Amino acid sequence: MEAKNLGINEELFKEIIELNQKAQFHNLIGMEIAELGSGKVTMEMTISEKHLNIFEIAHGGVLFSLMDTAMGIAAKTMGKNMVTLEMNINYIKPLKAKDRIKAIGKIIHMGKTTAVAVCDAYNQDGKLVGSSRETFYCID
Repeated sequence: MEAKNLGINEELFKEIIELNQKAQFHNLIGMEIAELGSGKVTMEMTISEKHLNIFEIAHGGVLFSLMDTAMGIAAKTMGKNMVTLEMNINYIKPLKAKDRIKAIGKIIHMGKTTAVAVCDAYNQDGKLVGSSRETFYCID
């Protein structure tokens, strides 16, 4: 998948794409960047057998990781390196093998030392599968 630049600095865009491609955990899970804009990112992944729990649905940590990453990258589009202080998530609908997930992360507050982001995730049918909110601490 080739990511779309929705208006951020081209150098920063390339840096974020490269960082995501090099991140071993992102590759392990299968997270891909679809779009990058200022304070916003769309990430996608396909649920596979390796993501399933004993109930044959995706383990909650998979969606949590995708949404956490989306919100962190949304912060990175604003030139900030952040670490998570707190995150909550509401699981709305279970995910099954072959489901294609789209997570849209957005920064809603960017301060000098902290930021707040939200993220909603949808399945291939456009149904909401999860919603989350996160607080970050700026490390630079």
